[in-house]
Amino acid sequence: MCEVNSRNFKFLYPEIKKRLQESKFCSIDTEFSALDPLPDKKASIFDTPSERYSKLNANLSGVVPLQVGLTAFSFDPKKNSYLGKVYTFYVQPASFQYIHRSFYMQTGTINFLKLYNFDFNKFVYDGIPFMNRDQELRLKDKMSTDEVSDINNSCKNVLEKIIDKEINQVKNWYAKAPVGATLVLPNVCTEGRSNEEIIFFVHKAFRSMCKNLWTYVENGEFVVKKVSPEEYRKLNFKYRLEDETIDNLLGFSKVFRLLVELQKPIVGHNVFQDLLLIVGNFETTLPKKYLDFKELISKLLPTIFDTKSISYELKSMLPKEKQWIDNGLNIIFDYFKNGVGRILATNSPAIEMDNPQLGYDNFHNAGWDSFCTGYVFISELIAGLEQYKNRINIIRGSTSYINLDKADPESNRPPKLVIESLKNRPVNVAQVTALLSTYGFVEVKRLPYQKYRALIAIDNYVNARRILTHFNRNDSEYRISKYHPLRHSSGVKVILISGLAVSSAAILWFTFR
Repeated sequence: MCEVNSRNFKFLYPEIKKRLQESKFCSIDTEFSALDPLPDKKASIFDTPSERYSKLNANLSGVVPLQVGLTAFSFDPKKNSYLGKVYTFYVQPASFQYIHRSFYMQTGTINFLKLYNFDFNKFVYDGIPFMNRDQELRLKDKMSTDEVSDINNSCKNVLEKIIDKEINQVKNWYAKAPVGATLVLPNVCTEGRSNEEIIFFVHKAFRSMCKNLWTYVENGEFVVKKVSPEEYRKLNFKYRLEDETIDNLLGFSKVFRLLVELQKPIVGHNVFQDLLLIVGNFETTLPKKYLDFKELISKLLPTIFDTKSISYELKSMLPKEKQWIDNGLNIIFDYFKNGVGRILATNSPAIEMDNPQLGYDNFHNAGWDSFCTGYVFISELIAGLEQYKNRINIIRGSTSYINLDKADPESNRPPKLVIESLKNRPVNVAQVTALLSTYGFVEVKRLPYQKYRALIAIDNYVNARRILTHFNRNDSEYRISKYHPLRHSSGVKVILISGLAVSSAAILWFTFR
């Protein structure tokens, strides 16, 4: 497993590009700064796909990825084997005037990642920058109109300190140096701590200080070079400072754009949230409308597989004694790697990981999770997966999955139920939820303008039948029945009553005109 950060990203990028080009498919995973920071946008079993997308969009607008796992799987037909080249990228939002970002860091998420030894120092000090196309265009526009200025630099004091410290040395060296000579200024990048904004203005300051003085960064060190007028013109034309800075700030976004360009199949586990996160941070601001998002993701990444959605289908095809116990990634991976799944098919391919000694069995490291996701996907190939393409799992929504490139399925959840108080007391939602929780996952919410009734959503038909049977036989405090809008919706009643009143008025008007 290869760890990629801001120090080695440029060096490793050509290798990463080659691996992706040669891959059969790529699997992804992300670790991020918050899970559900907006309490009023909490996911619900009542959610339609459109409502779930809207909630996720709102929650993730202030969330950023901290780590991205990417595994490029290549296939050797002669050996009937797959090799996964695993990359763990530490990433952080690009920092530059006009594109600075604020984001949520949720304490629950931090504590969760701490349990799995996430290195927050690597995120802070060595994170590869990224920005989406909206930010890129905004910054390019500001640079083209000379609105980017050292006056607006948030680290202006550090910038001035670096220039003041080096200016005399550079001037004295320049006065005596022949054309072609170079001078390394080791303190610039050290004191600038890879701050792209500081480095940008140091370049500008030294290039304007002396005629035909060129500057560049090589092997993490800032270098000045005395060049001829002709060479300066050529260098300035070929290596525009603004373009190089934009390229540096794009950072990991270039990897995402490469995935879009190559159109390789993308595999994730419970990948809906990851898709929103990577599109919003590496491509463009997420559309407000769900159907617009589906159209966008189908253009960017037209072939996506969700191993969690697939696992539900495959599990139901197996005899009970051969099923895995849970659809969590670690459980399914162990099932196919070490359990019954290892012998489900004859002549199944070998699956290996490049550098397995580095980070093996380290769940919630994005790189390792991406490898496990790909491993599960290959193991599931025995069932033939074309029918599962672009079918994305939804955690406890009105449907169990969505289709990114076609119409979503009808709800496969049981019909909603209504609980009514038989003792003329308002329904206590928390109390009823606790009471029904023994029957499985349920969700209870109030019906508008009705304090003696509440709506119940259940995750499966078996539990719904158990609830109906038990409460209608044994309970003297509540009655539970199937929800019917004509009987139970105040809004429908108001419309019907209003319609009746209008109809009566019309009859009277025609009768007595």
